[in-house]
Amino acid sequence: MNCINIKVIKSGDNMKKGYSKILIIEIILLFSLLLNSFLFKVANAYEITGGLLLFLTALIAFFGFEKDNFRYKKDVLLNILICLLIYYFVTYFLGLFTGFVRNSYSLSLINIIKNTFPVILLIIISELLRYELFSKSKGNLLCSIIGYIIFILIDVNLMVHVYNVATYLGLTKMICLVVFPSITKNIFLIYITNKVGYKNAILYRLLTDLSTYLLPIFPDFGEYINVVVKTILPIIIMARLNNMFSYYDLRKIKSSKYNTNKMILYSVITFVLFIVVMLTSGLFRYQALTIGSSSMDPNIKKGDVVIVKKLKKSEIKQIKKGQVLVHSHDDKIIVHRVVKILNINGKKNFITKGDNNNTKDSWVIKESEVIGTVSIKIRYIGMPTVALNELLNR
Repeated sequence: MNCINIKVIKSGDNMKKGYSKILIIEIILLFSLLLNSFLFKVANAYEITGGLLLFLTALIAFFGFEKDNFRYKKDVLLNILICLLIYYFVTYFLGLFTGFVRNSYSLSLINIIKNTFPVILLIIISELLRYELFSKSKGNLLCSIIGYIIFILIDVNLMVHVYNVATYLGLTKMICLVVFPSITKNIFLIYITNKVGYKNAILYRLLTDLSTYLLPIFPDFGEYINVVVKTILPIIIMARLNNMFSYYDLRKIKSSKYNTNKMILYSVITFVLFIVVMLTSGLFRYQALTIGSSSMDPNIKKGDVVIVKKLKKSEIKQIKKGQVLVHSHDDKIIVHRVVKILNINGKKNFITKGDNNNTKDSWVIKESEVIGTVSIKIRYIGMPTVALNELLNR
């Protein structure tokens, strides 16, 4: 009995020593991040990643690296993918009404690689560090709290150059736009790291963080609405996963066939929405427009959607009488038929008329005002948009 008691005491002593080492590493990292936040203000992703790599190396050297052998990984992955597909579907669908803003980052291949590589590196290193810290400090509340604060400070350090925290306005923006989303994001990432390891955490961050550098347009919600959405999203996914874990029987994993079918369905729906968004954004050769008047009846009716082929300068000179022209006039987009072509100073000018109008349009359209010509019309599918616009403009 005495021997057994001695072994138990030694085991407890080893655990305490292990927690002490983790705590020391965490405190050093915590003060390093605080010092950088208020003094050095280094926000270079490579330098921050290099510092995190040093602490990750120290943790592995002291404690080794625990293999990511968790159950439910596939099920959690499918649920995360489904939630993110729904998120992108809903936000981009709403963007059809709020409008879109263009990505400020260059989307050339070289610039995409330059922009995303340091982010990918940072995500992988920081999630491995999170996994090491929280897998080795389970059961120790102090270590867990400090670890949680560390990852919020990492997000702050990446944005410390953007906001002047010495001013009230800068500090408020930092708290609202950086800290609040970071709080819920890191709660969620710690949750799934403890449940299923680091791989799903890495995947989630790749799918959410890299979209900033890869997508050509974003819904124009404004920065504060965007923050609210980003703050709520991790909580919603975590609630869904928590229900999943509560439902599953510990002795038998539920078949994920149903989730797979749902993911396929959501993928198809999201792809269709993506095409719709691309067509309505005006960024590509073809653009979709909803007809809001009856001026082109009966050929093109109110509520129809037309697919517009944008024209190059050389193609504008080939426009013929009788074609349905799409042009800008007084900050509006007009879809009327060409009834007369004029040559003025070597350039083509156009006079148009709505098929349902009694008279020609009173303005002359210059080449610079031409957008394109109608290629395809789709009956009535734009009626909900027309009804909503009329309701909002009452």
